[in-house]
Amino acid sequence: MKPIRLLLLLCTILLAAPCLAADDGAKIVDEICSGCHTAKTRPLDKMHLTREQWSEAVEKMIGMGADVPKARIPALLDYLLRNQAVAGTAAGADKK
Repeated sequence: MKPIRLLLLLCTILLAAPCLAADDGAKIVDEICSGCHTAKTRPLDKMHLTREQWSEAVEKMIGMGADVPKARIPALLDYLLRNQAVAGTAAGADKK
């Protein structure tokens, strides 16, 4: 493979990695959470929580039967924080 093609391939992979992680959180919400949380019933977009509060909420949902694999919880929390964080806080902040 020519060096320029290899460089382009590596750049594409490196630039796509954060997008794939972001999509994983959306995929989890779509696959697992949307069975109960829809725009009409228990919408998530009205909740603006800190990472700690989202973590507690996710653990509560797991306790109620949500099948979220432990390895996917960080991606879910990242997604929720990016899209439903407390107004005025930075994503990843654990403020109450």
